[in-house]
Amino acid sequence: MLGIDLGSNTLRAVEMDDNFKKIKEYEFIIGAAKNLSKSGQISTEAIEKIKEALNVLSKEQNLCKAKAVATAAFRKASNTDEIFKNLKEQFGINFKVIDAKTEAKISVLGMKNALANLGMKGRFAYCDLGGASCELSFDEHFQSFDFGIISFYEKCNFKDDFSTFSFKKILKKYPNFFHKIKDKKLKIYLLIQDRNLKNIALKAFDEVKELKKVFKKSKIKKVVLNSGVPTALAALKCGLDYERYDAKKINGQILHTQDFFKYALKIWNMSEKEANFYLGKTRRKYLAAGCFLFFAIFGKEEFIVIDEGLREGLCIANL
Repeated sequence: MLGIDLGSNTLRAVEMDDNFKKIKEYEFIIGAAKNLSKSGQISTEAIEKIKEALNVLSKEQNLCKAKAVATAAFRKASNTDEIFKNLKEQFGINFKVIDAKTEAKISVLGMKNALANLGMKGRFAYCDLGGASCELSFDEHFQSFDFGIISFYEKCNFKDDFSTFSFKKILKKYPNFFHKIKDKKLKIYLLIQDRNLKNIALKAFDEVKELKKVFKKSKIKKVVLNSGVPTALAALKCGLDYERYDAKKINGQILHTQDFFKYALKIWNMSEKEANFYLGKTRRKYLAAGCFLFFAIFGKEEFIVIDEGLREGLCIANL
């Protein structure tokens, strides 16, 4: 069984056997949500990248039999039908656009399977932050929110003016100062010197207000995260670069809220060469923005990173 998840930033595919064991995995950076809010369409560049990815897959897999779905960016784009008609003619693949609730339910199937394989039990919330939407699930509650790392980053206004006063001397004299600051926005004001990054970090709080309100009512202390931001952070913690990414080493990794702040700064300050090596091409700024969305949403919860999600859930649901 081949499951394909055509998301707002990546195309991810997995081949699984009848026992839900993964045989082979694939991932391609597509950037489907890039400039979508302005143009209303999936760009020509993204379409070409989708075709390149499918061309690679078609050499190893029968795309006619694949269970292939598309999510938020393709729910919003005006040229989705035209794109999928063309892909059907060229590759024989039949993409289906699924609604947000279906996406959340199938993704949770994939995450629960990974948790079971790790022997992890308990009451969890599940959060999937994509390029153009964010799904939050817990108990029987499944909800989608209209923001993602690409759509959020692209609407940030980088003309806002912030003080450039440096706190380097204070931090050098009082190294524990950082850890003692409890107010998140104060921490951002004091410790982020780059104006653009400070803008992103502060705007994130307005973006996530609705989701934060819903999550707070759940009173859940353990959250499963499975999208590109947490998996990239977990890979960095494990010392893995983009080409040597290993899902087995990622599954079950633990993150905390402060990790999102720390790695946002680390990622933002990477050189382009370093970022391409560790994160993959064109992902650096989006991942930094995603870190601050998570930082704004959560507090003292513990985060379990799981690589599995929608593509695995598709296979499990159909098998």
